[in-house]
Amino acid sequence: MPFSPLPRTHLRPWRALVLAATVLGATSSAQTGSGALEPCLDEQQMRRAVEQLNALRRQPASCAASAADVQHLTWESRLAASATEQARDLAVQDRLSHVDSRNRGLGVRLRSVGYAAAGAGENLAAGQNDIGDTLQAWLASPSHCANLMQPEYRDVGLACVQRRGSRYERFWVAHFGVPAAAPRR
Repeated sequence: MPFSPLPRTHLRPWRALVLAATVLGATSSAQTGSGALEPCLDEQQMRRAVEQLNALRRQPASCAASAADVQHLTWESRLAASATEQARDLAVQDRLSHVDSRNRGLGVRLRSVGYAAAGAGENLAAGQNDIGDTLQAWLASPSHCANLMQPEYRDVGLACVQRRGSRYERFWVAHFGVPAAAPRR
């Protein structure tokens, strides 16, 4: 799948998974529906998740032309904030969607946290118990895998929010980006 600059992102209709990439724990005691919103992972676990993601990107994948061309992803706090906001919104709504409850797509959400992107992508997943299962699910989906292995991406933010008693319990979001000022390869 070719790299596409904003506003044309790697968004696909909802399937079993939804495109999105970010790992940052949400912090809230907000009560919604049947359960409070809680982070699935602490900051140290999130950092390890990014290490896992980078290790995965160095390996050959059926959805990628060559692992040699893939950039090392750097944790980006604004992408993490955007991913966390989307994961919280998904948990409150108890659904998967690339459009939030305020009808904002990825580009608008990234701009709202101050991330100017030349290109971006989003992977979403729900129900997986841990980041390993989430990454495997994304690898098994051709469109998610292509997004995950996109060689142009430089930045990443991840989030997982848990809402006990909801349909999926855990909502995973990954936001990938290329900063607008970054030279294109």
